[in-house]
Amino acid sequence: MRREIKTDKITWMDIKNPKQDDVEYLRKEFKLCPLVLKEYLPSIKRSKVEDFQDYLFIVIHFPVFNKRTRKTTSAELDIILFKNIIITSHKGSFYQLEKLFEDCSLHSYSRKYYLRKNAVYFLYQLLDNLIDARMPMLDHIADNIEDIEEQVFSDNEEKMLKEISIVKRDIINFRKAIKPQRTVLESLARITPRFTDESIAVYSQEVIGSNIKVWNNIENNKEMIEALEHTNESLLSHKLNETMQILTAFSVIMLPLTLIASIFGMNITLGMPFADSPLGFWIIMILMFVTVAISLVFFKLKKWL
Repeated sequence: MRREIKTDKITWMDIKNPKQDDVEYLRKEFKLCPLVLKEYLPSIKRSKVEDFQDYLFIVIHFPVFNKRTRKTTSAELDIILFKNIIITSHKGSFYQLEKLFEDCSLHSYSRKYYLRKNAVYFLYQLLDNLIDARMPMLDHIADNIEDIEEQVFSDNEEKMLKEISIVKRDIINFRKAIKPQRTVLESLARITPRFTDESIAVYSQEVIGSNIKVWNNIENNKEMIEALEHTNESLLSHKLNETMQILTAFSVIMLPLTLIASIFGMNITLGMPFADSPLGFWIIMILMFVTVAISLVFFKLKKWL
């Protein structure tokens, strides 16, 4: 689906789920390089900026959270930047971008704010808007970490193993999308001044600052979840050690009892103590009880129990 907004300053065209006819349109209308057209439809895993003298071809990725699957994925945004034209392209829903497009289509004050200068200015406003929109995702991850912290110290260590893994997966996917942005934004800060007569250093630095803020937040979340993971593993190991300690003590206590029962259970009665006594069974039981008591006292004194 192809749609556009025109003002007296710039034209913004947005293409959702581009197809081959969109590629043909771009080739005819804007005389794009065949290399750009070749890469336009397939997904590009690497963020980049390519300079073609009259325009820039920008590929940048943003993390997107899916509430249904509880999974963070990476959404690709392709941008073709001319001096007075900007073309955005994306597959699937790109909520913040589509909302901004609708606002600019419906409301004159949005057009006056975002589309009042040139394409470079709008590019930085768009990127800053999209980067800042990642903050609620970081808040969601931080909330999950707080919940995990509370559960870890509420004797729910085993249940938290999966939750910790989910949060770590979200952080990994988030970092994978955000980290290359810094290089792209710094490249744009060097290249874009020749596409405008106005100073855009303030806007480019603001966008880079937003990226740094997001990166610092995700790094902080990464450190927190890793610390919680180590704490959770330590608590689980402590529980396992306690269980093994009890089982080992039980096995050691049973060993002499098994020996006593084996000795007195032999068919040879000659010379066997208590063999002819009517109280032999109870004497043997008392002997076993005394053995257990001595073992327990010994373990307590050694602080093994």
